[in-house]
Amino acid sequence: MKKLFITVLILAAITANADAQPGPRVQTRRAALVRGNVPGEWRYWGADAWSTRYSPLDQINASNFDSLKVAWQWNAGQFGEDEYYRTTPLYANGRLFTVATTRRMAMAIDPETGKTLWTWKLDEGIRWQKAPRQFAGRGLAYWTNGGAERVVVITPGYHLASLDARTGAPDKNFGTNGVVDLMEGLGLPLVPLAVDDSGPLIITDGAPYRQARPGETWDPVKRIGADGTKGILGQIANSSPAIIVGDVIIVGNSHVHGYYPIRLKNNPSWIRGFDIHTGRQLWKFNLIPQAGEFGADTWERGTKFGTDAVTKVDAWAPYSADPDLGLVYIPVGMPLADEYGGHRPGANLFSSSVVALDAKTGQRKWHFQMVHHDIWDYDTPMAPNLLDIRVDGRTRKAVAVTTKQGFVYTFDRATGEPIWPIVETPVMQSEVPGEKAWPTQPIPTKPAPYSQQGLLEADVIDYTPAIKDTALKLAKRCRMGPYYIPAAEATAQTGYKCSWYSPGASGGVNIDGGAAVDPETGMLYVAALSGLSTIQVQKDPCSEFAYTSPHDSCGLIGALDPPPGYVRQAGTQGDGFSTREAMSRIGGVSILKPKELGGITAYNMNAGDKRWWIPNAGFNPVTSSDPMFEGVKLPPQPGNGQAQVIMTKTLMIYGTGRQGGVRGQPPLLFAVDKATGKQVGALRIPSKTTAVPMTFMHKGKQYIVFATGQGGSTSLVALTLPR
Repeated sequence: MKKLFITVLILAAITANADAQPGPRVQTRRAALVRGNVPGEWRYWGADAWSTRYSPLDQINASNFDSLKVAWQWNAGQFGEDEYYRTTPLYANGRLFTVATTRRMAMAIDPETGKTLWTWKLDEGIRWQKAPRQFAGRGLAYWTNGGAERVVVITPGYHLASLDARTGAPDKNFGTNGVVDLMEGLGLPLVPLAVDDSGPLIITDGAPYRQARPGETWDPVKRIGADGTKGILGQIANSSPAIIVGDVIIVGNSHVHGYYPIRLKNNPSWIRGFDIHTGRQLWKFNLIPQAGEFGADTWERGTKFGTDAVTKVDAWAPYSADPDLGLVYIPVGMPLADEYGGHRPGANLFSSSVVALDAKTGQRKWHFQMVHHDIWDYDTPMAPNLLDIRVDGRTRKAVAVTTKQGFVYTFDRATGEPIWPIVETPVMQSEVPGEKAWPTQPIPTKPAPYSQQGLLEADVIDYTPAIKDTALKLAKRCRMGPYYIPAAEATAQTGYKCSWYSPGASGGVNIDGGAAVDPETGMLYVAALSGLSTIQVQKDPCSEFAYTSPHDSCGLIGALDPPPGYVRQAGTQGDGFSTREAMSRIGGVSILKPKELGGITAYNMNAGDKRWWIPNAGFNPVTSSDPMFEGVKLPPQPGNGQAQVIMTKTLMIYGTGRQGGVRGQPPLLFAVDKATGKQVGALRIPSKTTAVPMTFMHKGKQYIVFATGQGGSTSLVALTLPR
């Protein structure tokens, strides 16, 4: 049987193609950089190294926003995209760059016409098939020294490629034929891989690849067996672009979701630096500190790789950097499992933290852990936002970290000193057997939260005495309290079987929303969710974990055998979030009072004060056929979903996100006066935004480009003013 893949060297050389002739060569210029970006360009996922999502352009303004027209629509679906399109393109030196498809193909596009200039992809075999985060990714990275230009992409199968930005050809001096195998350099063995089914890795860690048996070959009909691919066992991948600081590419990793894990042993997580010219690994930082390293003692059972639960503290979100300070800011995820940590007692550094590293050496300069011993799925989901502010008459170089838990944590970005006090505050303790919740959590004194936190009696609707009584009875079925209410055991014989969960695992802020900064004024604009759901844990009969979110993994490839007397239980096949909100409603009405939370909140970070708030796209009317609400005028609820915001000189521009907006409203792109929050424009677009938009100036015209769609209908849409 002919093997499809022989070694990683062949993998690296497979694809160096340009499917279309490159467009006219654009002369690279040595332009003055502002926060690592040329004004009017968009060279980073977050516009610039600071992740401001800000552009100084003002050709598109309040007076003409509604007259924008579609300049072109680039069809990503033609290349085989089959998920919602969550990519923010880059614009640099006259070209637009993006990724598409679950293989994370890299593309260059003519910004004026939408014509594809070149494409590149890597065939990764089994490593692509079983990638934990097998989707198009959120973008790529760009580098230039004023002469050479490079586009850097991380593939789902965990390869790092450096491409000539003009042609798409791999850089022959980088790695092997332009590609570095990121599974190398981790100190873990690479082994021949095989699969027992033809599908992708599912939402849990069931159906993974495994080590190939001696002599095992590939069955091209059943699409199982060993195809010659090598890799490390367990799950490791990537879901966000690298960031480049100077000549160093900073790369992290991601893992499978932590809702329903099966195996206590898996791969840990790292941040690494690579040389842009050669691909040589320069340094490695352990996100789970090893013996003798700072923070190792926060894992009470030790941190030796291969130990149960020493796994997954993955920094999966995009990063930010201060090129002048030479620091990169890493938003770090949480360990397994998402909502139970009895197997990993301790604070668990560097999980759910922000870590500032020296970009050249990987040395830790400072860190702050926002959640100790995270049991709420409060991984840090967004690139920190850098900004300069003036506090109490003193200029401060700040970094603001927006989080799922609804807080903004603000620090001096050189030292890590909090700008305003962050107070270790006693919180509720867990009642789940084996769990040891951390006794305190750090609570910022400023700014005020942007999402509902916990559930108290004062938060419950009280439109009439009967409504209040009924809502409180429902509320008291689950454990109530302020922030950080631990999960309840769903099968408990006594006490609570559920806890209120607000913000939930989706946020607060999450990757689909996040924040933008106006570097001229020190304003921060946070797009977030606010809602109410429940949190429970339960024993998965075919998992090694004592508890996970309610799930039944029995029958999955890679799961444990069912225990004696096993009977499948109903309601244990969830997808992470979908059923959690159901208990919070009476007659279709949420028991939570509507508040100015979620939507978009503007903060004056010079004072740490809230300036204004708006809902995402407006308000939804609330009605109910329940007799209890007869004659009651119910207040409207803010629009759903997470807005996706960017800033220009005068405007905040936002899309509603794929699940956002007001019921019955067509897909719209909004413009808001960023000083007041007043809506100044609303433009009909082909379909809802599915990622953060971007804007740039090309040949004297300002464009706004955003990703949209799902499956074969995915595309990039470019808007500009009519001639």
